[in-house]
Amino acid sequence: MVDKYTVRTEGDGQFPVVKPPAGSDIYLIARLWQWWPIYELEKNQTYRLHISSMDWQHGFSLQPDKHQPADQPGYDMVVTVKPDKSGTYAIICNEYCGIGHHTMSGRMYILDK
Repeated sequence: MVDKYTVRTEGDGQFPVVKPPAGSDIYLIARLWQWWPIYELEKNQTYRLHISSMDWQHGFSLQPDKHQPADQPGYDMVVTVKPDKSGTYAIICNEYCGIGHHTMSGRMYILDK
């Protein structure tokens, strides 16, 4: 899905920005100390967000107002999301995951159609 729906890359790490079709299952990977990939989602559309960790326990928090439980290695946490406000949202790790924890942030863009 990442290769098929990548619209651009961002940052020094050239993170893919992925714009999947509405109604898709999308996958967000936590790994030291990154959230991968970056998503562009449509406002008022539903997605099934699968969150998983490749290494340690991480905490998924979509700022400023969405908090989710800890993300455990080896588990697929699935959350149905329907963003209702456009903007740029930060994804932070809210579970201490080691020395680089303070740098673990990502982004999600919510766009009007």
